[in-house]
Amino acid sequence: MDNVPVVVVGAGPVGMMAALELAHHGVACLLAEQNAGPTVHPKMEFTNPRTMEHHARLGLADDIRRAGVPPEFAFDVIWSTGLDGERLAVWRQPSVEDRWRRIRERNDGTQPSQPYQRISQADLEPVLLEHCRRNPLIDVRLRWRFESLTQDEDGVTSTFQDLAGGTARTVRSRYLAGCDGASSAVRRAVGIPLTGGGIADGEGGGVRDLPAAYSVTFRSTDTERLFGHGYFWHYFTSRYVIISLDEAGTWSFHAMRQSDFDPPPEDPAAWIRSLLNVDVSIDEVTVSSLWRPQYLIADRYRSGRVLLAGDAVHQMFPSGSHGMNTGAGDAVDLGWKLAAVVRGFGGPGLLDSYEAERRPVGLRNMAMSRRHLDVHFHHMRLRDEGATAAELGDFLGDQPGENTYEGVYLDYRYARSPIVWDDGTDEPDADPLRYTPSTWPGARPPSLLLADGTQLFDHFGPDFTLLDTVGDGEADALLAAADERGLPVRHVTVKEGPVRELWERDLVLIRPDQHVAWRGDRAPADPAAVVDRVRGAAEGHSDMQHPQRSTAEPHSTFRRRP
Repeated sequence: MDNVPVVVVGAGPVGMMAALELAHHGVACLLAEQNAGPTVHPKMEFTNPRTMEHHARLGLADDIRRAGVPPEFAFDVIWSTGLDGERLAVWRQPSVEDRWRRIRERNDGTQPSQPYQRISQADLEPVLLEHCRRNPLIDVRLRWRFESLTQDEDGVTSTFQDLAGGTARTVRSRYLAGCDGASSAVRRAVGIPLTGGGIADGEGGGVRDLPAAYSVTFRSTDTERLFGHGYFWHYFTSRYVIISLDEAGTWSFHAMRQSDFDPPPEDPAAWIRSLLNVDVSIDEVTVSSLWRPQYLIADRYRSGRVLLAGDAVHQMFPSGSHGMNTGAGDAVDLGWKLAAVVRGFGGPGLLDSYEAERRPVGLRNMAMSRRHLDVHFHHMRLRDEGATAAELGDFLGDQPGENTYEGVYLDYRYARSPIVWDDGTDEPDADPLRYTPSTWPGARPPSLLLADGTQLFDHFGPDFTLLDTVGDGEADALLAAADERGLPVRHVTVKEGPVRELWERDLVLIRPDQHVAWRGDRAPADPAAVVDRVRGAAEGHSDMQHPQRSTAEPHSTFRRRP
């Protein structure tokens, strides 16, 4: 039997990111995946700026950008009546190159420290897998299919089928992270159900009865015909969607009306040309699939020592690219907390906070995805009802681009978290389209370029960071309390005016995931209480030895203090 601190089931983007987060904090894991290697399906193809900030923190960003779409290409979206029809509207979205320029020119805290990136899952997974394989703390086991688990007060015993060797394998771990996708065998093994999550029925169907879609990935260099209405990243119509995946001749085509693919086509290339009504040259069809989207969320994210992340706990239509990016946030939150508990400074309530923090984000992002999808449904209904091109263009021109919601990407706040110290101030206003710079407890703080040209975020430590904008000794009491409790904290002093102005307090304690844990202008009255709160060891936290305890709400004995 193998023994390891953490088992991660599923080596998609979420599982590999969880493994890399654990390794970043010095914790070993076994990463098990039933497939022989990375997916050939493009699936996601947009990594939002917050996810790229985490990739940068883990040392992945440069390799991901090299594998993705080059930085000079824009993210423009064209709406039309069809490739054989007329253009209705264009949503302009700047290139990565342009976003880097904006970060330098608007150094006011409103910008991310990293721009977004276009990269398909088929190109992202090999990069992540290579990093996992090179890391001595990650034991990668491909073609290991998860079969079952049992857990007790001390850990989890998991069984796998080694598909290459045809033998059963047993692994003992302290914790198990289920990152094995929408049909998660881990979720089923611990009996956690999925529900609609309160997503209201929209114009195009209910929570569980969204229309199916048929997708084809193909190779073509016929940009003259494909770009007949101008250059695009996404090309939307009321009948189909075309996506330029890599600016190197790989495209995906998605049919949105079931009557067009019932039954599925025998010749996908000819079928695509018939729907386009344009004789596009298609060199090769690489993969096709019939899929049915759903809006579902797990009732719980945890069962004792088993915790779930990514599509295993939330599923949504890819509009707005919230699925994988939400899962990446799950992996980061779960990874640093598991590492803290394994290393010994994380208290018994730290893992309870995972669900309390991440499930509300999952619900919010599901709602945003549905909002984006309803724009498509409304456009389809207007087209079916005979709206003119001008009327369709006016409607679409009033809608923000799906991938322009900086407030959604950067400004999610862990306002009700049991491990965040509430300072009694009112929550700042939020705008889904714009990030509001703030160090309000639970929020992501503002990023800035310092006078020497470096990113403020790059000065943070791998664990906790106490940012000190004065350096007058007020940090000493909190640092001493952290040292006494074994909480690793890097003390960073930055005496630059813009930092103090935007960071709002002289002292700000930052968690490993770059969210604010505590802030103040002077040392707290009870530094030990603050340290215990942020490490999940405040008095009254539940005992980790009760494997069935799991809750989405803060426990009554550690509600936020005024």
